Parts: sequence; structure tokens; C-alpha cells
Amino acid sequence: MKKIKVAVDIGNSNVVIGLNLDNEWIKIYRLSTKKNFTYWSFQKKLKKIIDLNDFNPSHIDKIVISSVVPTLTDIVKISCSDMLCKDIYIIKPNSVNNLKILIDDINEIGTDLLSNAVQASKLYDDNIIVVDFGTALTFTAVSNNNELLGVNIVPGLKTAINSLYKNTANLPVINLDVPEKVIGKNTVKSIQSGIMYGYIGLIKEIIYQIKNELVGETKVIATGGLSKFAKPLKDQFNDVVPTLTLDGMMKILLDQEKK
Repeated sequence: MKKIKVAVDIGNSNVVIGLNLDNEWIKIYRLSTKKNFTYWSFQKKLKKIIDLNDFNPSHIDKIVISSVVPTLTDIVKISCSDMLCKDIYIIKPNSVNNLKILIDDINEIGTDLLSNAVQASKLYDDNIIVVDFGTALTFTAVSNNNELLGVNIVPGLKTAINSLYKNTANLPVINLDVPEKVIGKNTVKSIQSGIMYGYIGLIKEIIYQIKNELVGETKVIATGGLSKFAKPLKDQFNDVVPTLTLDGMMKILLDQEKK
């Protein structure tokens, strides 16, 4: 039986679990972390994943974890150790040698963004901007010399909409849709237009400004749970890779195993 590797990406809104066999993602699960996320609730979800895929945890070779939520790291690690596999590698910025990190304090870089940069630098030899559509909307700049140059962070699309809903009296919760016209004729269309077209302009401008600071050809990659909303910006992106973070985590794990 071929061994399965498991990648667990702990984010602010979701835990993403990928099952990898022969460098292919055979299943990917996205679990919410918004409420009642405990050792027992996560174990229950892991058991369901095991049952759905009808495999024995002994077939798991290794687990790699990336976390930007310290309070959840141990919960996930212990649950995975008890339910799946004892051999667990937690990504730390100071142990990743795939690229040079040129920021003031490398411990400030999220390991999800680091994983994005590692995988992006594998895909292209040019400068790269990774636009990650998640709880936060991030822009990670990577040079053509495999240097992580820095990051831009703004509230993500859902974060912006939820903030508007929670901090105003009469505005409804809306779906993330791009209206056909910019001028809104009702409350829902007005919010959709303001958020979506506003973010389209924001993304274009940040990409433009980052490119101006880079020397040479630059490729732009979109990723993240909300990367499907990159469609109106398709002329801005060279590629949309929803699994970029998991791919980078797997590359970091495989490189660690070679040491």
C-alpha cells in the first residue's frame, strides 16, 4: 500500500486538510474554525474523513502542518497525532531554506504565505506576486532570485463585508457577487458594487505598484479559498492555483525529508 502524506493548513477561518498520494491531491477538505473548534470536535471531523476515504491511518506516512493561529496549533497537532500519524512536521520560517526571507523579522511571516512563495518560485523563474484571497487579502512579492521580498495585507472580501454588516444598523448580509453595473439601485447592489469594484481597483493598483518596484518580468498568481472571485481580474493573473499553499507545504516537507 502506497503511503499517504497529509497537509494541514490552519487559517483564521478554516482548517484545510489535503490527502496527497504520489504528489497528487486525492482529497481536500475545508473545515470551519469559527466556533466550537475543540480537540474533540476536530477528532470527530478527522474520523469522518477516515471513514469517507476508507483507509487505515497506518497508511499515512507523514503530516505537515502550517498554522497562523497559535491557539489551534496544539489542538490540531495532538488530534492528528492521536488519530492519524505520530510523524508530524510543523513549518517554522527559520527552518525553511527554499528561499531567502528578506523581511525585518522572519518570525512575522505567516507560514501559509511562506508556503505560497516556495511553490510559486518553483513554478516560475521570473519575479512573482502571489495574491491570496483569504480572511485577509495578501500580496507576497518574490524576486527572480528566490527572495521573499515582503507582503501587503488588507482585509479580505468577506472580512470587509462582515465588518460592514456588524458595524451598521440597517445593512444586510450579502453574497459576494459582481453586479453588472457599478451604480447600485438598491442596498444589496450598492454594497456588492462598492466592495467588489472597489477591491478590483485595489488589487490592480497594488499589483501595479509592486511591479514598479521589481526589476524584470513579473508573473502574478492568485490562490486562496476565495480565488474564484479573481475572475473579473483574469487579465491581471498569469495563473490561478487554488492548491498553491498545500503544494508549497508539501514541497517544504519533501525538502526537509531529503536533509
